[in-house]
Order: sequence, then structure tokens, then C-alpha cells
Amino acid sequence: MADPTTFAQVAGMVAGLGALGMLVAALNLVALRVVRADEVPAYVQTRIRWWTAHNTAFLVLCAALTVIGLAGLAAA
Repeated sequence: MADPTTFAQVAGMVAGLGALGMLVAALNLVALRVVRADEVPAYVQTRIRWWTAHNTAFLVLCAALTVIGLAGLAAA
């Protein structure tokens, strides 16, 4: 029988996912600065525009998840 998941494990997972998301957002920011949008196919240009518009919100959300997870770990 499997052991139940503890609060600390959930908080650690949330903190880890938030940190991973911040890494992805940072790498995405580098990619958006390196790639020239006029030299890629149209379907990629659409994704570049979407990520350019939403990367900041994604980064803030991931930072919030990381803080919440770390706070949960501190409370556990």
C-alpha cells in the first residue's frame, strides 16, 4: 500500500514546478531576444508574438508558485 502524500511533499513539488517555470521563462526571454521574427515561418511568428505578450505574466505566476511552495515548506 502506498504512503499518503504529505503537505511538505506537495509544497516541495509546488516550489519545484515554480522554479522550473521561472527557468523556462528566462530561457524563453533569451530565445525571444535572439530569434528574428521576420526570418521564421508564419506559424512560429504567431507563437513568438504570443510569448512576447505573455512571458512576463508567466514569470510572475511561476515566481508566486515558488514563493508559495517555499512558504509551505517553511510551515511544514
